[in-house]
Amino acid sequence: MGKIFLLLLAGLGAGMYFPQSRAVIMETIQPALNPAYAWMTRGEMDQMISDLELADRTSGGIPAGRGEFEPWLERRYPQEASRVDGWDTMYRLEASRNQFTVISAGPDREFGTADDIRMTAERSGGR
Repeated sequence: MGKIFLLLLAGLGAGMYFPQSRAVIMETIQPALNPAYAWMTRGEMDQMISDLELADRTSGGIPAGRGEFEPWLERRYPQEASRVDGWDTMYRLEASRNQFTVISAGPDREFGTADDIRMTAERSGGR
């Protein structure tokens, strides 16, 4: 059993080396990776919500729209991987007077579809 696993692992490694086969392999295994990406994305979004709540309490406001949110993300999270979801799409922020929502586009990488991941928090301050 161990030899079969090693052969499969070696075959996968060899396949990932070549760009043409890498795309096919990634497309094939993508559905199996989506739950892990969603879990990771929710963890990042939870941290963003905490950081935004802190900013709302201490400075009396949060970034307004994409024009302020993307620079805020860049300052707060210097690693680019922390500013994008599990599918490499930049997070978005929607804010109203009473609440704000961090949004991931989800597996289809399109905002406003059924697979979007949304986390909402109540505002303590306000803009």
